[in-house]
Amino acid sequence: MTNTSWLSDNKFRFIGCMLAAISAASSMVISSALSHANLPRLVKTLPIAAGVGLAVGIIYFLAIRLVLPRLDRQQGDEIWTGLTWFNLSALSLWLSILPLPPTYIDFGIGFVFSGGCARLAGSVYTVFGASLSNRKRFANTFVMLALTIMLVISVVKASLALSLGLVGALSIIRFRTAIKEPEELTFLFFTVAIGLGFGAGKFGITLTAFWAISVSYILFRRIQSTKNMENAYMVTVYGPGKDLLCSVSRFLGEHKLPYEFTRLETSDTANHVSFLVEMDTARALEDLNFHFQEQYPETNMTIIQARSLI
Repeated sequence: MTNTSWLSDNKFRFIGCMLAAISAASSMVISSALSHANLPRLVKTLPIAAGVGLAVGIIYFLAIRLVLPRLDRQQGDEIWTGLTWFNLSALSLWLSILPLPPTYIDFGIGFVFSGGCARLAGSVYTVFGASLSNRKRFANTFVMLALTIMLVISVVKASLALSLGLVGALSIIRFRTAIKEPEELTFLFFTVAIGLGFGAGKFGITLTAFWAISVSYILFRRIQSTKNMENAYMVTVYGPGKDLLCSVSRFLGEHKLPYEFTRLETSDTANHVSFLVEMDTARALEDLNFHFQEQYPETNMTIIQARSLI
């Protein structure tokens, strides 16, 4: 999920918000007028709808600009990238005014929105998730998963025979890759639900639930007291020192390094202590290693990047 230069441009972000709001307001008015064959009314209401969409787009853009500065630049760019893709997916609403069968229109709108929502869900998971695994790489699968589920549901929803065939086909599939953290499984179900909702043609309910779940998750993560460890290391100290636990805790506290205690083993000859420590710089690693080489020369210390363990 790398950001391209055109997605990082504030002008393009602003245009995306405008297009999303204007497309939603204008396409609704046009569709309503065409369905009632009331073209004279369309001439009067379309400029009003475009003006309302323009105002909503400006408010939408300013609201996002007000919230995102609380994140660092890299996180803000990731959220903006997801939002921009979601905003551009609103352009699919113009398909509703084309002289096409309703089945194709619903499929086109649902397909595009499935990708946009899944891309935004991936950005939310990447920035606000708590998993120690590579969240950005894992989130890269969300778009493909949502589009695949949406396609499958669109094909089988009108045929009982195809539905039964799908059950039989999926029964022979075995997934060997284990889900290592519950949060990963939660977002996989979230992505599947996006594809199911749009594939079933429940656009309003799916969009409402998508935003409600996403905002609720962000708020929940922001009010949690635990710090999300982006650069966590597993620090293991093994040796004859009897006060290893207190010594490691004291050192981490003095250097203001966020940590979580994970393991303690004691015996008559040695102690085994493990911590999950957040260290942003190589200097902190060197200081920690030097401290225990000097104070406990007979101990062995192992420092492993936590993500390499998952």
